[in-house]
Amino acid sequence: MDEALHPTGAVADLAATRQIDLLDPGDPDRIGPYDLLCRLPRGGQGADVFVGSAGPDAPLVVIKRLPEAAPELARRRLAREVENAARVKSPRVARIVDQDLDADAPHYVQEYVAGTPLDEFLARRSGGLNTEELRRVAIGLLRALRDVHAAGVVHRDVKPGNIVISGSDVCLVDFGISRYVGPEPAPGTATTGLTVVGTKLFASPEQLAGAALTEASDVYSWGMVIAYAAGAVHPVDPDDTMSDADYYLALRAGRLDLRHVPPDLRSSVTQALRFAPDRRPPVARLLRQVEAGTRWLGETSQVPDPRTTVRDLLSPEALAEAARYQLGRWERAVADTRSGYAAALAAMVLLGIVAGLLLAVVYRIVV
Repeated sequence: MDEALHPTGAVADLAATRQIDLLDPGDPDRIGPYDLLCRLPRGGQGADVFVGSAGPDAPLVVIKRLPEAAPELARRRLAREVENAARVKSPRVARIVDQDLDADAPHYVQEYVAGTPLDEFLARRSGGLNTEELRRVAIGLLRALRDVHAAGVVHRDVKPGNIVISGSDVCLVDFGISRYVGPEPAPGTATTGLTVVGTKLFASPEQLAGAALTEASDVYSWGMVIAYAAGAVHPVDPDDTMSDADYYLALRAGRLDLRHVPPDLRSSVTQALRFAPDRRPPVARLLRQVEAGTRWLGETSQVPDPRTTVRDLLSPEALAEAARYQLGRWERAVADTRSGYAAALAAMVLLGIVAGLLLAVVYRIVV
């Protein structure tokens, strides 16, 4: 992240953008060199999550700390979380900046992503996102997943609470139950024998069944997130009252209510939510589909337009994707605004005049 809040008035600024809590009476004032400012919602494994800073001019950071009595399994999971998050090099994933996994209360420190989690963002609205906002969340999240998967990591917990709408992009956080599936050997102490399901309402069917997971599991979760964000209601269990067995059977039968998903996105979401993982499209294909199907949208949006950074241009595929996306933006600028249309028309007239003059000159020379 290249954007940071500064500690001056930080607690008030944080409270304006996301849910925070004041420090509890028994909380420490500092962890290592970091002064603690407030709490974020508690993480998995009973972890405390704080916002802090190393000084008045230093950027904010997030500190995730296990209690001193944490069992060895929780410590191994925390080590795996740090290991997997550190593998991902992406402007849409917060960078690990410090860690002490051998402390009595092990912890790690990560860049703070200034923004609002998608679940809190939706809670402040009277309904779901409009089509342009959905387009931006869909593309931003797919780009984050592309970067995660390129590092050989499956996130396994893609849900609205782990998607942050920042001032300049859509970011993915919390690698607490991620898993490395890449080609390099991984240290067994941090990556083996650690089966955790994740959040039921956004988990893939194979994740709920405890089967082996691939990148396709995150694709399914992406589809469920977009379907949920479209209407601010879950497409399978809107009241969160179904038993685990009934919920799984509903997924297997394809009983998903996608009426809130706009037609421009419905095909991509439907494909992502196929029950069989090998029938879901990969992230790269979904990116192309979403860009092609939504490039003519022009609604107002409180979600930032996904940005292209230098890191997005490090491969021919990423370069082609960035070119397609910019082309779509230019097309929308021309098609959706009177000024853009007028400018394009004027450019065509000017080119026609120049071409006519050149032809006239050539004709005189030939004759």
